[in-house]
Amino acid sequence: MVNQKIADGSEVYWDGAQYDAFNQPFADDVKFMLAEAKKARGPVLELACGTGRLTIPLKKAGIDITGLDLAVPMLRQARAKAAGAGVKIDFVAGDARKFRFKKRFKLIFMAFNSMQHIGRREDIESLFSCVSSHLAPGGRFIFDVFNPDPHCLVRDSDELLPVAYYPDPAGGGKMLVNEQYSYDRVAQVSRLVWHYRREKDGKTVKKSLNLRCFYPEELKALVHYNGFRVLARYGDFERGAFRGDSMKQVLVCVPRVK
Repeated sequence: MVNQKIADGSEVYWDGAQYDAFNQPFADDVKFMLAEAKKARGPVLELACGTGRLTIPLKKAGIDITGLDLAVPMLRQARAKAAGAGVKIDFVAGDARKFRFKKRFKLIFMAFNSMQHIGRREDIESLFSCVSSHLAPGGRFIFDVFNPDPHCLVRDSDELLPVAYYPDPAGGGKMLVNEQYSYDRVAQVSRLVWHYRREKDGKTVKKSLNLRCFYPEELKALVHYNGFRVLARYGDFERGAFRGDSMKQVLVCVPRVK
């Protein structure tokens, strides 16, 4: 696999170390996913595992887990981190829309808004089909996405807003990331450009990020018509009730009985 961009054209997965530094503050889903993995009592598959942000701590906690991702730089970072942590994990290069394993899993999850990289109906159907064929009896599929915020959808597309400021893993100061945002009303896609500015030399690199927006009732319908039912829907990783002002949609799904 040589393509370092994910299928939807997003480019922010260009550098695993930068990705980890950017996302270091985000860890509120670890406890939730670990609890679900322990409850599963069997093999676990993480789709779009990235640099192993969740995969590695779950493995260290004794979970039999496999990670799959499309982005080569993410997997390179994940393998290095796993080696540094002293754990062996099968990190597989592959596409969440068309993966194939010889075994089934008691839990398959797709965290950190990763499902929002899959926008087309045909691709969503393919994802659910792959998940369905790889779930062991009694298995669950868990994913989370943003709850679309109408205020964000009308932002000025020329506006730059700071979204991250962190020590540059390449050394020599800090990295400032500014975000430029526009909303594609036809495709229901938030199209972002992140401007990575290295303070050491002022050099700026621009990388795109495209996120499909899933509205609450639409998401429930997609789950239903792809052969699953929603067992639980939360508004956060503390298992709070989903509300209109919830930032997240966290869905625990199981195959529908035919």
